[in-house]
Amino acid sequence: PRKISPSEKVTIPVTVFAMDKNVKNVSVQIKTNNGLKVVGTTTQTLSFSEPDEKMTYFNLEVGGKTGIGKVTITAISGKESASYDVEIDMTNPNPITNTFEDVVLEPHSTKTISWKTFGVVGSNKAQLEVSSMPTIDFNRRLQYLIAYPHGCVEQTTSAVFPQLYLNDVVDIDAAQQQKIQKNITAGIVRLGGFQLANGGLSYWQGNAIADDWGTSYAGHFMIEAEKKGYVLPINFKSKWIAYQQRQAKQWRFVPQYGNDLAQAYRLYTLALAGVPDLSSMNRLRETATISNETKLRLATAFALAGQKAAGMSLVLKADIDSEKTNYGRYYYYGSSDRNRAMTLETLVLLGLKQKAFETAKQLAENLASDQWMSTQTTAYCLFSMSKFAKNNGSKGIVVQYNKDGKTQLVKTIKAIANRSLEVKTGDNLLTITNTKDNNIYVRVLNSGILPVGEEQVVQNNLDAKIIFKNRKGAVIDVSKVNQGTEFIAEVTVKNLKNERVENVALSQILPSGFEIVNTRFTDYGDAINNVADYIDIRDDRTNFYFSLQAHEKKVFRVLLNASYLGEYYLPGLQCEAMYDHSFLARTKGQWVEVVK
Repeated sequence: PRKISPSEKVTIPVTVFAMDKNVKNVSVQIKTNNGLKVVGTTTQTLSFSEPDEKMTYFNLEVGGKTGIGKVTITAISGKESASYDVEIDMTNPNPITNTFEDVVLEPHSTKTISWKTFGVVGSNKAQLEVSSMPTIDFNRRLQYLIAYPHGCVEQTTSAVFPQLYLNDVVDIDAAQQQKIQKNITAGIVRLGGFQLANGGLSYWQGNAIADDWGTSYAGHFMIEAEKKGYVLPINFKSKWIAYQQRQAKQWRFVPQYGNDLAQAYRLYTLALAGVPDLSSMNRLRETATISNETKLRLATAFALAGQKAAGMSLVLKADIDSEKTNYGRYYYYGSSDRNRAMTLETLVLLGLKQKAFETAKQLAENLASDQWMSTQTTAYCLFSMSKFAKNNGSKGIVVQYNKDGKTQLVKTIKAIANRSLEVKTGDNLLTITNTKDNNIYVRVLNSGILPVGEEQVVQNNLDAKIIFKNRKGAVIDVSKVNQGTEFIAEVTVKNLKNERVENVALSQILPSGFEIVNTRFTDYGDAINNVADYIDIRDDRTNFYFSLQAHEKKVFRVLLNASYLGEYYLPGLQCEAMYDHSFLARTKGQWVEVVK
């Protein structure tokens, strides 16, 4: 197989070709690196009476480690010898799990933080985040964005957007700075691939229709990136501006869609790009019953267009502390925190320091908590908190920390400092001293990967089930399958709630011993006709993206082949609404065996 997971067993088939009639007895040996263990004999003997080919098998077991497993097979007969190297990826399909410890360091005080590693040995990492403002958990939230597995236009933008401002507010080392630059450049190139001929950007690459919010959001990032000195794809900007201008002119208010916020955001991006559409801005301002969020976003557009007084009068008409900040959630990936982050950006730009401080405090609390946030909310919160921190100025940080007998000094004028810590398995201890006269907020983020088979079963508003069927449609048991068998994995997802849900992502990770049979180019393609907004087939998994009506049920089928002998783990299904965490289903996995 191309990859194997910890605790799995795999049978390695070896074919030996005897090319010469002098080759009689051949000794075949197997050697592995420390991640793989040979089960049973490491040497096999084959006998030839004439030039021929014969097969032999070795059994391997994967330990708890991940990384690259290396196998060397050597065949020797008299003076003749041949060898072959195989590298196998050893990966744990489980996601990263985080825990954190917090302390507040008063001026000139010393505190000790202790934590214990968990999960698979060697999977643990620890990050120290020191901040002169209440912690916003930059590390954990950013890690979530970068590791998020789905790649639509919104998530591609969200993964790189906050990284643009990281260096402004966070003290990071040169290696991390280079990595960020690489990530942003790759994000810009990838986003170029979403642009349609009309200048808009589609939600998934290959879709034919532009996504309203996605076009404004990705364009917003591109304009900000260009201001930071990054180069945009040729003609991207001019085509995008032309599209935004056309859409702004054609816009009509549809209250049930809340599309006034999308128009305000579009007008903001045009003002940011230096081409404000003042007539459309005035038209939106005169529209009755527009929301608070719209007024605040439009105020920012006016301020950028050099009409600060018009912007201020809109802010005064808006109720900033309104609890109805879920506005635009449904079509525009919004949430109360995303909208609050947009408000913070407005307050910073208009210089309303007191209000900005109150809004930032609330956002910092939510970012530091265990509360789930979508990619859109996370990215917008980190990005506007960065702008706030930069604008607010920092009292600087001077702390000293000691771990395992090594003392390090962190001295910076920035608001946040980030350091990677060396972790030892078991108990870890860190002593930290604040040598300045301001309060310092400290968080140690401890991450690890849980062992295979320890996933938690969840069912919230979604139900997901998987069964396996043979070609004739009869249900089969996959705990033991003959090598070479072709069968269908049939996944059923049902919406248990009486409301429609958009942007549902279903991920099905396969055991290492199974391979996906790509039927898109064969006559068998019709039998597994999957209907989804987007289908992403990888080596070891299939991802389906779709929406569900109230109580709707959808079925997805994937044709598989039991290709490799051994014992493998079949992980559970993961199904979630990408912008609404109240829709979530995870199932338990099981062990499967592929036999001769």
